[in-house]
Amino acid sequence: MTFWGLAAAALFAYGLTYGHVQVALVRNLYNPLIGFAFSFLMKTVYDKRFPSGFGRRLSLIVGLSMLGALVSALVVNPITFGLLGYEIGDLPLRNLLQDGLYFVLLYLVWSLLYLQLTGRSLVPTPVVTTGMETISVTRGNQVFKLDLAKIACIKASGDYVELCTGSGSYLKHGTISSYEKELDKGTFVRVHRSVIVNRDHVASVSGPAKGQFWITLRDGQEIRSSRGYREVVESLVPAAP
Repeated sequence: MTFWGLAAAALFAYGLTYGHVQVALVRNLYNPLIGFAFSFLMKTVYDKRFPSGFGRRLSLIVGLSMLGALVSALVVNPITFGLLGYEIGDLPLRNLLQDGLYFVLLYLVWSLLYLQLTGRSLVPTPVVTTGMETISVTRGNQVFKLDLAKIACIKASGDYVELCTGSGSYLKHGTISSYEKELDKGTFVRVHRSVIVNRDHVASVSGPAKGQFWITLRDGQEIRSSRGYREVVESLVPAAP
């Protein structure tokens, strides 16, 4: 709310350059109200579907900012030019979209400030570095340190990964590929395009059947491997007692 209040003051000052107080009041009132309302939509998208990669994050932020700017321009500019005595139907499109760049910048700044306040960044930080023994996870509003050795497997789940343990699972932003690169390859191995397993949690391996293996973990989970990971899966076969 503070952000849009400051935006209102700036737009009021800018509106005065038209030499028309009513125009200044319109730009002061309507655009911040639209921005405040549209930012709720942006907040919902960021909270529920914030992607993991830099490119996808940038595309989402820019795309939403441009959409918000379009809505703002198509509401504020017709009112502004109407107050100045113009016929709205006679206005060219460039006038209806006037100051669109300023509106885009407002939404971009709001997005970056909101993401910073909620502990997120345009540039993803590495999930975990090799050699670490724990990883931060959340459940509800609580934050925990999860021992990597307790993770039986990691599964892709949209823009998240699911860290599966014997006592439950945790969701974190990230991709299977990023975890495969960062985790200790001697312990965590990828057996499917969407699954990484902890070799220390492998109880048995059965197959191949039609080129595929079934991996049974200590907690009873059964994971199907992909044909392309056959060599890796064969290395998980336990030695004979």
